[in-house]
Amino acid sequence: MALRLAASPLAMSRSTPSLRMAAALRSSTSLNARVYFHASRSTAAAGDSPADVTEVYKAVAYKNIPPNQVHGSYHWDFERLLTVSMIPLFAVSAINGAHPITDGLLGVVVPIHAHMGFDAMVTDYLHPGKVGVFGNKAISWTLRGATLLVLVGCYQFNTADVGLTELVKKAWTA
Repeated sequence: MALRLAASPLAMSRSTPSLRMAAALRSSTSLNARVYFHASRSTAAAGDSPADVTEVYKAVAYKNIPPNQVHGSYHWDFERLLTVSMIPLFAVSAINGAHPITDGLLGVVVPIHAHMGFDAMVTDYLHPGKVGVFGNKAISWTLRGATLLVLVGCYQFNTADVGLTELVKKAWTA
């Protein structure tokens, strides 16, 4: 109400400069327009914003990744399917004991599940804005190499040794 009274022509002639500026701000801005409170009095009263105000709020200079369906909902569905499939695999291995098929599936599903979890951690906390593009690439490729080594190790352990289920059984009873 005070701003409405201050905006009237009669009040404008008898008011202080701060009231005139507030009235000019109110009358020059619409409901959805931006008001730059840090602008100088002359530009704020005129309703114009200085050109350098928008320069401060520019986006960070790294590239935005375009949306991709494979990395979007399909990726999420695959993660959930992989996670849910581990429940019956562990149950079958616990009930029936060691079997080459369940050991082979566990040797693939568990490392890929761990890889997806660590990849989500790298994406969320070690992004290019924090560690740089080269650091992010180095971490991602190190994770991929470690996952490949774990997959090869699980294969070797399942084919040349007792298998993952028997290893867990021996470690449990030891």
